Amino acid sequence: MRFLRMEEEDFISAYEGTMSDNESFDLDKADTLSYIFDKFDIPTLKSIGIIKKRTTIDSYEEQLKSFFGFNNSIMEYDSFIRHPALFSKSKRQIEENKARKMRDFWLKCAVHSFEKINNPYDYDKDTLIEFMKHIQEYTEDVAHGYEKAVMILYRLGVTVLTQPYMEKTGAFGVTMIIDDKPCIVITDMQKKYHKLWLSLIHELYHVINDYDLLISASYHITSVDEPDLLFNEEKADLFALRVLVPEDVLVNLDRIVNFEIKMKQLAKQLSLDSSILYGAYLDNLPKERQSAGYKMFSQNLKSTVSVTRTIFFNFVEKQKLDDAISEIKGVLNNIRIA
Repeated sequence: MRFLRMEEEDFISAYEGTMSDNESFDLDKADTLSYIFDKFDIPTLKSIGIIKKRTTIDSYEEQLKSFFGFNNSIMEYDSFIRHPALFSKSKRQIEENKARKMRDFWLKCAVHSFEKINNPYDYDKDTLIEFMKHIQEYTEDVAHGYEKAVMILYRLGVTVLTQPYMEKTGAFGVTMIIDDKPCIVITDMQKKYHKLWLSLIHELYHVINDYDLLISASYHITSVDEPDLLFNEEKADLFALRVLVPEDVLVNLDRIVNFEIKMKQLAKQLSLDSSILYGAYLDNLPKERQSAGYKMFSQNLKSTVSVTRTIFFNFVEKQKLDDAISEIKGVLNNIRIA
């Protein structure tokens, strides 16, 4: 009845007289499994490693409880965070059931993480605005610049978690306000250095310009497939690009893009890593030219593999959410940068 979503009277009517007297059912197990399949996208959780691929249905609850750190029942998931109202928005944004489950899972993990990290610094908007005037300089230090920027933002009351892309969420990032402090998740979806910086600055635009709206909307997800009409994504994209590459520079890149030494000289003048210039150039090519452009200049782009290594928040790899939180909390609160 629970699996089939039948009303009790209909179920009894349909099956009355068809079962022998010695048949019995484990209703508690039926309840648990029904809850699990209703709340979680099991195939996707298997594909990303939260649930082991070769496992029995009976072990799903124990694996999920272990990941979340639940002591009693997987049904604790309903009261997992202090902000249950946050997730009513996901039905508005994504109606497809599996995508809804994965997005709710991802958001709940994010909110729980931010609450556990509990950034001790007050949000300082004025200093953040001043910092944004110099943020491009940190791109020059490819090894540690992004890490330094995240550390500085943390001390300005802005917590940034950088994660691998979570299947079926369709999200480049999410911004929310928790305990009056901005919290940002950046998904390293394309593993490109310039994309990482553009995503971070995009979300910071929403922090600076949409703070009150973020409070009333609970959160904002940056997604190409599911644009949120409450927020001006085009303006945020343009802001991120202009922070790194001035408009007059961008429109003239065509003239020097074939000369690597000139691109490096220009990048130095702008206090940028040259891969940022190449990335901005390629992303702003007309669609019909992008394929050819990437073939010519993709070797000038840089990966994020080593860039995010020390501050990568990969709770899937850790298999236990709280273990991953403890590790990243230690990193964020360490004032030293290797």
